[in-house]
Amino acid sequence: MSKRQLLCLLGIWVILFLFLGVPSLWHKIISVISGLIIVFVAYNLPHEKREGKSDSAFVDNSHINNSEPSI
Repeated sequence: MSKRQLLCLLGIWVILFLFLGVPSLWHKIISVISGLIIVFVAYNLPHEKREGKSDSAFVDNSHINNSEPSI
């Protein structure tokens, strides 16, 4: 099971857990444990890297031939 699938299943678990009739103490404990697991899994997901895209808003146009007049 991939980390993304685990994260989705934990999200579904949290949604369903809200509607289960468990005592208040158990509800708090399980909520904290589920939240910590979600944070741990989300933190350890690999960051998506954009290939060929610049993070900057400004791009150097050095590949354009500057000898031609612009209209």
